[in-house]
Amino acid sequence: MEIVIVVAISRNNVIGDQRDIPWHYPADMKHFRRVTRGHPFVAGRKTFESFQVRPLPGRLNIVLTRNPDYAVPEGVEVVTSFATAVEICQRHNATKMFVFGGAEVYRIALPETDEMIVTHIPLEVEGDTQFPPWDPAEWNVVDSRDEEDLRFVTYRRRRS
Repeated sequence: MEIVIVVAISRNNVIGDQRDIPWHYPADMKHFRRVTRGHPFVAGRKTFESFQVRPLPGRLNIVLTRNPDYAVPEGVEVVTSFATAVEICQRHNATKMFVFGGAEVYRIALPETDEMIVTHIPLEVEGDTQFPPWDPAEWNVVDSRDEEDLRFVTYRRRRS
């Protein structure tokens, strides 16, 4: 099973501000739905709570939180470790598991990630949440396309 981070990042590495996305690009949301539909995902509690629709339809929703008693809608799994999220996805015979954030979940997942699907936002924005540092030398660009001032890039981890 592949672990895939999906994220939108501003020019100054911001991914969020006060539990919200500090930009609105319909093309990015359409891309997000198209890429992730039908696949399980893991998101941190704050990220999950930021969704306007919970659970997200057409996907196994997994919430990573320190609170094992966190109340979620029916059909949503709660886990207290990233490894448990991976195990659940493997039990469901998933070919991919998406990681939706936030920053701490990205930080935990990044060392195990096989692919990153990044929407590069052409803005510098104020924000309180940034994507964790990553070394571009560890990744190959395997796909890139532009749409509505956005650049959608798929990075695959180089294997030794």
